Amino acid sequence: MYPSKEAHELAILLRISRELDIVGDVTATVESPSELLAWTLILHKPQVLAWRATHSGHRYIQVTAHRSKAPIRGHITAILHCERHPEFWEALSLASLNPGDRRELAPGTLSEGWAIMPLTPESSGQEAPPQPPQP
Repeated sequence: MYPSKEAHELAILLRISRELDIVGDVTATVESPSELLAWTLILHKPQVLAWRATHSGHRYIQVTAHRSKAPIRGHITAILHCERHPEFWEALSLASLNPGDRRELAPGTLSEGWAIMPLTPESSGQEAPPQPPQP
């Protein structure tokens, strides 16, 4: 997924700035469970919430923390769209969550879920990727 024009502009400004001070809330969309886990480990006193959208039923896990010091003063949230990561959703025992429902999780739960994730396509029941021809 390519960033929007505004996100690209902000990324450039962040790279050329020596210092940053944000007053307000910040939300980041992460691409993988490992990125969400990294946010959980870095943020101070994170709150983890799994939820399903009421109408679409899409699955999300978010990690949120409040900060009152520079460089960010406000809520910081990282969110993972779990429709692309059903194995992670299942590893967290969230299959019973219905559209419109939400469930708080302990931060350590994400580590536990990540630890039981399949490492290879074969162990996840998915077809293995094609291999290059032998020379």
